[in-house]
Amino acid sequence: MVVVTAEQVPAIRVTWLLRLPYPVRNVVRRWRGLLGMMLGVGIALGIGMTMLAISSAAIELYTADFRRSGADLYVVQQGATLIPRLLGETPGTIKHARNTLSQVRALSEVDAAVGVMSWSMERERPGPRRRDEPTELVATMGVDGDPTLIPAMLDLKQGRWLRRSDETVLGPKLRREKDLGLEATIRLNGRDFTVVGVGKLRGVGFSSDAVAYLDYRAFRQRAEVGDVVNIIAVDTPRPAQARERIEALGSLATFDPAELVRQAEEVNATATAMRWIIILLTLTIAALFVSNMLSRSVIERRLEFATLRAIGLPSRTILFTVGGEAALVSIAASFVGVGVSLLLGALINGVVAPAYGIESLYAPDAKLFLIIFMLALGLGVISGLFPARRATRVDPVEVLREA
Repeated sequence: MVVVTAEQVPAIRVTWLLRLPYPVRNVVRRWRGLLGMMLGVGIALGIGMTMLAISSAAIELYTADFRRSGADLYVVQQGATLIPRLLGETPGTIKHARNTLSQVRALSEVDAAVGVMSWSMERERPGPRRRDEPTELVATMGVDGDPTLIPAMLDLKQGRWLRRSDETVLGPKLRREKDLGLEATIRLNGRDFTVVGVGKLRGVGFSSDAVAYLDYRAFRQRAEVGDVVNIIAVDTPRPAQARERIEALGSLATFDPAELVRQAEEVNATATAMRWIIILLTLTIAALFVSNMLSRSVIERRLEFATLRAIGLPSRTILFTVGGEAALVSIAASFVGVGVSLLLGALINGVVAPAYGIESLYAPDAKLFLIIFMLALGLGVISGLFPARRATRVDPVEVLREA
C-alpha cells in the first residue's frame, strides 16, 4: 500500500471566481452566452430612450426661450396664445400699441417692457432685376423698447444692439442663410439697413433666430402695419400685482413662464403618451425575448440543474442563478441602450437638426433614462422568473436516468 502524505497532495489554487457565490459565479462565467441578448435588448432600449429625448426636445423648443429670458410676464391680446395648439395659430395683435406700452411702463410694479411685432419685408438686391426673378422675403421684427433692460432677454452673439433707426440685428440662422456679416448692408422695402449685431430675442416667437430686428419706428414706416404689436415682454419684481393691473387696462391676457411651460406640455401630451406606449411595447417584446432565450437555456442545461439538485444545492440558489442572468442582461442592456441613444442623438443633432435650422432635436434627460432603466430591470427580472421556476422543478432522478 502506498501512503500519501499531506505534503504530497498538490495544492488546489482557489481563484477569485471560486470565492464568489455560485449564482454570481455562474453569471460571470456565462456572460459571453448572454452577449446577444444584451445587445438586442440594449438596442431596443436605446431606441426608446431616443424617442423620449426627442419628446423632451420638442417641449424644449417651445419653452426654452421663455424659461431663459428674464421676462416675468408676457402680454398678448385677449383670446390669443403664445403656444400654438393648432396649425396657423398666432399671438394676435395688440392695437394702439404705443399707448398700451406707455401705460404698462408707467405702472409702479413694472421695471421694463418691450413690445415686438413680426412681419415680412421684401429684400432688394443691387442691380437690375430679372422679370422671372422671385421675390425674396425676409422675416422682420420691430422692437419697441430696450431689451437689454430685461435680464437675459437679448442673446447677442456678435456686435451690439440697435442704436439708430437705420440699423438691424440679424438672427444667427438668418445671417448664415443670407451670408451677411457685421457692417454689411441689407435693403428691405426700399430702405438700407446696416448690420450691427448678430443675435436674437428670447420669448418672442418660435423662429426668433431667423428674423431681422429693426427699430419699431423704422419697422412701422417700412411695413405699414399700423400701431400694433404681437407681444409685450414685462420685467417686474411683483408679477401678481403687475398682472392684475395690466389686465385691468382692457382686452389683454398675461402669462408667466411657468404657465407657458405647462401649456407646451399639454400641447405635446398626446405625442408623449404615444411615445410611452411604443416604449412599453418595445420593453415588453424585449422581456419576452429574454424569457424565451432563458427558457431555451434552461432546457439545454437540464442535466446541469439536475446534478446540482442531486448534490443538495437548494432550489433558491438555482432560482437566483437564472434570475441573476435576467438581471445581468437588463443592467448591461441599459448601459448599451444609453450608448446607442447618445450615438443616435449626436447624429440627430449633428445632421438632422441643422437641416431644419433647429439647434437641437435631441435632449437627453437623466430622470427619464433612470425610469427606463428601472422599467427594463423590473421587466427583465419578471421575464426571468418563469424560466427560473422551471429550472427549480427539474427532477434529478428522471433527468439522470435519461442521461
